[in-house]
Amino acid sequence: MGRKYKLFISLTVLLSVISLFIEQTENLPQIFRICGKVIDYLLMASVWFDTAWGIAAEKYKRRYFRDNWASFLFTLIFSGLFLFTKIGLRSASASEIAVGATMVRNVFMVLRVYSRAKKLSGIIENFTTKPAQTVMLSFVGVIFAGTLLLMMDFATLDGRGLTFLQALFEATSCVCVTGLVVVDTATHFTFWGHLILIVLIQIGGLGIMLLTFFTIYAIRRRVSLSDKLMLSYMLSEDDTANVSRAMVSIIKITFCIEGTGAVLLFAAFARYFGFSLKSLWYAIFHSISAFCNAGFALYSDSLEAFRGDSFLTLTIAFLIIFGGIGFAVISNVLGLLTAKRAEITSSRAKLTLNSKVALAGTALLLIFGTLLFYILEFDNTMKDYSVGSQYLAAFFQSVTFRTAGFNSVPLGNLRPLTYFIFSIFMVIGAASGSTAGGLKINTVAVLLTAVRSYLKGEKTHRIGNAEIAPDKVFQASILFIADIACVATGVILLLLFERFGSRDLSLEFILFEVCSALGTAGVTAGITPDLTALSKLLLIALMFWGRVGGLTILSSAPTDNSEEKIRRPIADISIG
Repeated sequence: MGRKYKLFISLTVLLSVISLFIEQTENLPQIFRICGKVIDYLLMASVWFDTAWGIAAEKYKRRYFRDNWASFLFTLIFSGLFLFTKIGLRSASASEIAVGATMVRNVFMVLRVYSRAKKLSGIIENFTTKPAQTVMLSFVGVIFAGTLLLMMDFATLDGRGLTFLQALFEATSCVCVTGLVVVDTATHFTFWGHLILIVLIQIGGLGIMLLTFFTIYAIRRRVSLSDKLMLSYMLSEDDTANVSRAMVSIIKITFCIEGTGAVLLFAAFARYFGFSLKSLWYAIFHSISAFCNAGFALYSDSLEAFRGDSFLTLTIAFLIIFGGIGFAVISNVLGLLTAKRAEITSSRAKLTLNSKVALAGTALLLIFGTLLFYILEFDNTMKDYSVGSQYLAAFFQSVTFRTAGFNSVPLGNLRPLTYFIFSIFMVIGAASGSTAGGLKINTVAVLLTAVRSYLKGEKTHRIGNAEIAPDKVFQASILFIADIACVATGVILLLLFERFGSRDLSLEFILFEVCSALGTAGVTAGITPDLTALSKLLLIALMFWGRVGGLTILSSAPTDNSEEKIRRPIADISIG
C-alpha cells in the first residue's frame, strides 16, 4: 500500500471520529456545524473513492465483487444512511430517526476503516515502535471512548448527554484519575453515567495496557515476548522474566485493597442508608475512586458532610495512601511480612531503596501537611469545628491535596499561603509506580540527592549506601524542568484566557487549579465549572501530562536515531 493511500485511510478515520462528535454535540457555533456538513460529504466521497480504488486496482472485476462483497454492501448501506440523513423527511419523528441513522452511519464508518488492519499495519507500527507511544495512545483511546459514552443520552439525568467539551473534560479527569469536574457528579449523572465514570477511573488507575495484557494472560496463560517488553516499560521492571508475575500481583493487590475498602465503606454507609444496594454501590464507587486517587464522590460537597465521621474518612484516606505509595512498595512490604512469618532470610526480607524512599517521603509529607494545614486553617476554615474534627480534617486534606480530589472542608476560602504551600504538595504528588500523578516523591528524592552531592563536592550521587545512576539524575532533572515549565505556562495562559472571558481570578486560585490538574490532585477552589472553553482545554492537556507522565510523553516524540560521526568542539559557557 502506498504512502498516500495510508494517509487517505488515516484521514478518513479522523474525519469519521470528528463527524461522530459534531453530530452528538449541542450548542456548537455555526462554523462548526458547517464544517460538520463538509466532513459528511467528504466521508461520502471517501467511501466511494475507496471502493472505486479497489475496483480499479483489481484486474478481474468479478473477483473483486466476489472477494469484497461485504465491503461493497457496506458502501451501499452507508450511502443509503447518508441520503436518508441529508434528504429524508424532516418531521419530528423522522428527525429523531435521522439522528440515530447518523450515529449508526458514523460508527459503521469508524469500524469499517479500523477493520482494515492489514492496510493500517504500517501506520500502526510507526506508532508502536516505542512503548511510550503505545502507552500514550492507549490513554488517548480510552479518553475518546469515554467521551463518546458520556455524550449519550442514557448517561445524564436530563436525557441529553454531556456536550463534547464537558464529556472530554470529565473523561480526561476520570482516566487521568484527577477529580476535577465541570458538572456535579452527584446530581448530573444516571446510574449508567456513574458506572461509566468508575470504569474509566479503574482503567485510568491501572492503565488500559496493563488490563489488556492481564486479560491475555488470564485467557492464554502466556504473554508474548513483545507483550513482556511493553509491560517491562510500563512497570519499570528491568527483568522481563518477572513482568508476568508483577502484572498479576498488581491486579491482585488492586482488587484485594479495593474489595477490603468496599467492605469497610459498606459498613460506614450502612449507618446512613441501611443494608441496601445504595450503600453497596456507594461503597464500591468510593473505594475504587479513593484507591485510584481519583477523588470523584457521589456527593455534591464531596465528603464535607462526613468530616466528623472518623471511620469513613480514615478508610478513604488510607485507601488513597495505599494507592499513592505504589504497587512495587506494597509488594515489597507484603514480601517482607511473608518472609518474616516464614522466618526466611533473603532479599524478600528487606525493604528496597525505592520502598524506603517512597514510605519515608509519604510519611514526611503527611506529617508536615497535617501540621501546616492545621496551623494555617484552624482559626479560618475550621474555626467552627471541634479540636478532634480539626485534626481529622487536617490529616484528611494532607492526604488528598497530594493525590486525590476529595475534600472534607470547603476549599473556596483558604488563606493565600495555604493555596501556595499545597500547590507545591500537589506538584510533588505521590510515589512512582502508583495510581497518582505529580512529579513523584522518588523524583524529588533524586533531585535533592544531586543537590546535596553538589554542595558537598561529591562526584557521585548517593542515597544511603546506594549510588544513583547518572541517567536517573538526568531524567529527574528533565521532569522537574518540564513540570515547572508546565506550571508557569499554565498559570500565564489561564490568566489570559480568563481575562479574555472578562473574569479576573486571583493568582492563588489560578495557581491552585493548574497545580491540581498537573498533579492530578483534583482539588479546586470551586472555579472549574465556570472557566472558559480555552481554560478547560488547557486543564485537559495538563491532566493528561500529569497522569501519563512527562517522561513518557517526551519519550514518545519522534527521534533521529542515526549516529553523528562528526565530533563537535566542547562549548565553554558560563553557568550561574
